Amino acid sequence: MNKQIQQSKNIKNAKLSTQPYKGARDFYPDDMRIRNYIFDTWKEVCKRYGFEEYDFPIIEPYEIFAAKTGEEIVSEQMFTLKDRGGRRLAVRPELTPGTVRMLAQRYNKLIKPIKWFMIGSNWRAEKPQKGRGREFYQLEMNTFGCMKVEADVEIFSAMIDIMKEFGANEKQFRVYYSDRKLIKALLQDTLKLDKETQIKTRRIMDKMKKISNKEFESQLKDLGLENGMIDRIKFFMKSKGSISNSTNLVKAIPQDILNKNKGFLTLKELQKQLVDYDLDKYCEFDPSIIRGFDYSDGIVYEVFDMNPSNNRSMFGGERFDKLINIFGNEYEMPSTGFAMGDVTLLEFLKGWDLLPALSTYTKVLVTIFSENTKKYSFNIAAKLRSEGINTLTYLEDKKLDKQLKYADRKNIPYVIIIGPDEMKNDTIQLKDLKEKKQKEIKLEEAIKILRNNI
Repeated sequence: MNKQIQQSKNIKNAKLSTQPYKGARDFYPDDMRIRNYIFDTWKEVCKRYGFEEYDFPIIEPYEIFAAKTGEEIVSEQMFTLKDRGGRRLAVRPELTPGTVRMLAQRYNKLIKPIKWFMIGSNWRAEKPQKGRGREFYQLEMNTFGCMKVEADVEIFSAMIDIMKEFGANEKQFRVYYSDRKLIKALLQDTLKLDKETQIKTRRIMDKMKKISNKEFESQLKDLGLENGMIDRIKFFMKSKGSISNSTNLVKAIPQDILNKNKGFLTLKELQKQLVDYDLDKYCEFDPSIIRGFDYSDGIVYEVFDMNPSNNRSMFGGERFDKLINIFGNEYEMPSTGFAMGDVTLLEFLKGWDLLPALSTYTKVLVTIFSENTKKYSFNIAAKLRSEGINTLTYLEDKKLDKQLKYADRKNIPYVIIIGPDEMKNDTIQLKDLKEKKQKEIKLEEAIKILRNNI
């Protein structure tokens, strides 16, 4: 107890750091404008597709993530704690398991199919680096209750429309897709690997692009795979492009196995519909897309930044039809969707110079000339706000030049100046700081000008 008291005294006497926790972020007003721009764009497109917004707590039972999220995230990246009752909890590292928990809770009451979206913060104990932090926000957009590939195509369409809404074109990003069932055709039906070896092999395949060819082969040999088996895996990983005409894919998986594989047939239908809806120019089949989540069980996809200086996966998604079974085998909920993070998206927008100039929300500053005019200025500001015009009052009767400089530094486009003469004439001086113009007019006319320029 004495040690705790001493530690408390030491903290009180210490000079504390002004930095946030490592990997987390402070959002100053300029940062908030960017964050709100991203969030507002996300919401606009999601609502355009008829998706409804939801939310749930950032702390969840540990078991929800331990069951299916993936070994690397659970073992190495997840922040965990215990409450005072000894229950093990997790600060959510992703949104999908908590979403499915909500579905299971009201399984018989929800109207299906279900189309939901959410924007929420997540935490992972990763090494902070460019485009990756410990704290990040994600947009989660999912469709539940539809097994048909049309649900996946709509999700692809929504992802692409979000990127286009930010000003991106088909040369700046690419959607690469595959199917976990197709991977199963290789590892289980062709190579005859046991279940545990399949999982380990799949994880090595998932990181193939991050390691050397020699290391890739070495890790597979350590699992007991022979050279011929490794060759098939390599042919599989190289079979990009058209799912129907890939010679490498047939070298990896015999045609008779492909023809019976649900993943192969689903991908053929997906590719057809992407062509039908003019989405194929944004998309490409790529079997090296594996995804690190254990619950992925069908179509998987990742969206890549095509900028040479940042050519990396930004976000992705998948089918997770069986994830709801962690809450009981009586539940049945076909599911598909993606999660897009704000940190990687922001790097994409900056890299392609797509981030617009975001000015302050405040449109006009009302100055204070003197103590005698203060009430009049406050009443003018109140009237402007009642008309839906974002208005700031300076609060002090400082020199006018100082008030104008303040507005200019804050990027406030208009200033209303009110002195004794304006009070007497029931007018105001409206100054346009961008055009460097000023005129004396009635407040009603100023309101019309400000409305037209909001």
